[in-house]
Amino acid sequence: MIDIHTHWCLFGRDPVEVEAELAYLEAGGFEKVAVFPLPGLGAAPEKVLDMVPGAYRELAGLNAKRTVHDDLDSWRAFQQRWQARPRSLELLSFLDIRGWDGKADLAPWWGAGHAGLKSIIIDEMDGPKMRMPPLRNVPGLSRGAYLKAHRAMFAAAANLDVPFIYHADLTLHSDFVEACYQAHPRLRVNVPHFGFSRKCMAAMLDRYPALMTDISSLGPYMDKDPAAYRDFINAYPDRIMLGSDAIASYDMRPAMDYAQRVRALGLTPSVEAGFLSENARRFLYG
Repeated sequence: MIDIHTHWCLFGRDPVEVEAELAYLEAGGFEKVAVFPLPGLGAAPEKVLDMVPGAYRELAGLNAKRTVHDDLDSWRAFQQRWQARPRSLELLSFLDIRGWDGKADLAPWWGAGHAGLKSIIIDEMDGPKMRMPPLRNVPGLSRGAYLKAHRAMFAAAANLDVPFIYHADLTLHSDFVEACYQAHPRLRVNVPHFGFSRKCMAAMLDRYPALMTDISSLGPYMDKDPAAYRDFINAYPDRIMLGSDAIASYDMRPAMDYAQRVRALGLTPSVEAGFLSENARRFLYG
């Protein structure tokens, strides 16, 4: 199994606990987990907390004291720890560039490389749902400059030839996402959470055969209406991936809960296998 969507955000939690949780996933059959370390990208320490949605801040008990360091540093230290012994579970990092201004050289944060890039668009209109201020305030950009930076994110992923996970509420940003995607039509893009709308996501999937999505954070909705989600998955069997939105500062084990939800849907063996691993493998490696 492959979980294509988890967040690092260790922010002071004991890495021994995280290692045990990942070992649990490893023992349960996970072969890869994608994690998203969140660097400050030059932002002032007090701005880092503004890059985390309100629900996550509450879930993990995050505050300014716990987010003053660069999340990428803790990931690199943990990566060395994880790789120090033989493992069947591979951890793949997607560098989260949500705080990027679109101009600064990403090389210091890219370092030895990552499996891909991750970002999220949070404009004024996203505030009520995401419970966080506009992300353009982190690097201090105008709205126009912020949208330009997001176009640069798509270009950066295309130039690096890596997949790009781009969180966007398609009920608010579908036109912008399409414009960015059309500029780089060969880029492997995952708009997670069904883009916050199955209807909007279906329209995008119909227009763009290479576009992907994942089920991260949708567990409670799947539990309420499994038939509707089974129908959607069967309509796009090669385009939907397993993801959990688990966060290292709280608990990585919910990835297993999401895998069990998929197995409970009663999908055909080929569709289930695609969902649990093969679709993600194609997204990762083309």
